[in-house]
Amino acid sequence: MPTQTDIGDHLDLSQAEVSKLMAELEIDWRVVGMDDIRVAYIRKLRAVAAGHKSSDGMDLTRERVLTEQIDREMKQLALAEKRGQLVNVAQLEPELRQMFGAFKAELLTRDDKLRSEIEAMYGIDLDPQLLEDHTRAALRQLARYDPEHQGTVAPAGDGAGAGGEDEHDGLGDRASSDVGQEHVQAG
Repeated sequence: MPTQTDIGDHLDLSQAEVSKLMAELEIDWRVVGMDDIRVAYIRKLRAVAAGHKSSDGMDLTRERVLTEQIDREMKQLALAEKRGQLVNVAQLEPELRQMFGAFKAELLTRDDKLRSEIEAMYGIDLDPQLLEDHTRAALRQLARYDPEHQGTVAPAGDGAGAGGEDEHDGLGDRASSDVGQEHVQAG
C-alpha cells in the first residue's frame, strides 16, 4: 500500500493536504490502493468544478434548492399580502384592543339598562351587583381565553389567568377593585 508521501507525489499534494483529503474522502489510505484514491480525488475535483460541492464538501446544489424554496415562499407571502390575504398583527392589535374596550364598556352599561327595563316592565327591583357580577365573570372568562391551549388558561372560578393580581380582565381598561370580590350564586 502507498504511503501518504507516495499519494502526495502522485496527486501533486503535500503530505498535510493528503492527510486532510483522506479524512474528507473518508478513505483509509493504509488499505485502499492508489487507483481508488486517484478516482475518489478526481471525482471530488469534478464535483467542485461542476459547482455541485464547495471545496469544504458542502453540497451546493442542495443549498441552491433550499435558497430557491425560501425565495419562493417569500414571494408567495408578498403576493398574499398584496392580495389582502395576510394581516399585519402589529397594525391589527391596537384596533382589536379598541374594539374589545368598546365591547367591554357596552357590556357594563348594558347591566344598568337591563336593570332599568326590568324594573319598569315588571316592577322588580334587581340588585345591580347581581348583573354586574355575571358580566364581569364573562369578561374574565373571555380574558383568560387562550386559543393555543384550546380553551382557557385557568378555570372560571379561580383568580388566576389574564386578570391576575391587579384585577385586569385583559379587555380595555383596568377593572374596578371589587371585581375580585365576586359573589358566587347557585342556579
